[in-house]
Amino acid sequence: MKRVIKRFYFLLTIFLVIISSIYLISAITLDVTHESVSNTFIIDLNEPAVFDLVIRNLGDSDNFEIYSLVGVDISPSEPIKIESGETKRVRIKVIPQESLRVKKNTPFTFEYKIRNSKNEIQKETLSINILDLASIFSVNVNDIIPESEKTLLSIENNIVYDFSSINLKSSSIFFDLEQELSLTGREKKDFTIEIDREKLKKVDAGVYLVNSKITVSGKTANIQSKIKLLEQEGIEITRDEEGFIIKRTEIIKKNIGNVKKTTVIVAEKNLLSYLFTTANIPPTKVDADGFTRVYRWEKELIPNEEIKVIIRTNWLFPLIILIIILVGIILVNRSIYTNLVLRKKVSFIKTKGGHFALKVSIILRSKKYVERINVVDKLPPLVELYSKFGAIHPNKIDLTNKRLEWNISSLNRGETRVFTYIIYSKIGVFGRFELPEAKAFYEDEGRVNEIVSNRSFYVNEPKS
Repeated sequence: MKRVIKRFYFLLTIFLVIISSIYLISAITLDVTHESVSNTFIIDLNEPAVFDLVIRNLGDSDNFEIYSLVGVDISPSEPIKIESGETKRVRIKVIPQESLRVKKNTPFTFEYKIRNSKNEIQKETLSINILDLASIFSVNVNDIIPESEKTLLSIENNIVYDFSSINLKSSSIFFDLEQELSLTGREKKDFTIEIDREKLKKVDAGVYLVNSKITVSGKTANIQSKIKLLEQEGIEITRDEEGFIIKRTEIIKKNIGNVKKTTVIVAEKNLLSYLFTTANIPPTKVDADGFTRVYRWEKELIPNEEIKVIIRTNWLFPLIILIIILVGIILVNRSIYTNLVLRKKVSFIKTKGGHFALKVSIILRSKKYVERINVVDKLPPLVELYSKFGAIHPNKIDLTNKRLEWNISSLNRGETRVFTYIIYSKIGVFGRFELPEAKAFYEDEGRVNEIVSNRSFYVNEPKS
């Protein structure tokens, strides 16, 4: 029995070895290495990454297809014939799909597959960079000092890719440059630039921007870099201003030399702004120069030490006060300084029937020439209008709404008009009897204005 069991295991082992040998013989067996021609996909130019695959076929002759299922397209997509034992160099182009391009400026590693005609697959990996034009080039400008007449601008190609035609336009406060050039992979080129000496004399030391516009095959990239204007003896100044109502000025002086250096920061404020100005550190000294206050911060800086002064001028409260004053002046001017004066007065008159009656007078006086004047007055309740009027008869009488109107074409300076009418009541009126305000509308230099008369009243006390 034991002999039978041993023979069974022996035969099973031989069977498994034969099956494994058959599988190994039939499986895809490739030795693959890759060489990077250009491992960067340029988004703006839709330029693919390029690799050379060195493939040695250790198995049977077959046709092999190269592809990927993870966000990239690989060409060529047609099968490639590789004989058994043959080594073939295959150049492939890799283009990331749209969904992957948002991950620009970061390396991306992906898996690709090589499949033979029997659907046997071998997996390999590659890495590409997805970049836009602005990330491919670097533009740098050397620092300058007040005595500089020239400076050096360098442009560098950061990837392994040849650009045959590049248009470079760089500009700053100190210079302008336009240059046609070409760059091979990883190449750097320098250009000597003349500095505008007149502009250099008019600016303070500090950090300034250099704006570069790079155009390749009709596509443009904008790159910003910095240029430093240094003080002599190695003092670097940075000045930043922002805000209008609340103005903030930040001044930094840094010793970038290798010796101690005493530096002074100076700021000037007039007497008004001085009242609303504060600083993050107290000044060493404040001097009065006429209507100007001069702040000074003085400090000895060791190498790599800096002094930072932040000055704030808050115009919010004085601005609010000024607005209130101006609005008040306008309102007072409109109420006091009008071109027409309208007054209304009332007096008691006796009637034959003993009715309560009042004579109303409206006096209109002009301070300058005005035209198209319309005077409106309203009758109080409980009274009737007497049918006779003074020298000037109303142009319009609306008894339903108890409204009188007089129209005057124009008045010269100092001219006066008086409108009178009588109201009466058959019902006895006692106590204070108040009349509505009269209004006048007129045109002055094409603008329509309105004025209101004073309030008038009459006190009727019963006889004892």
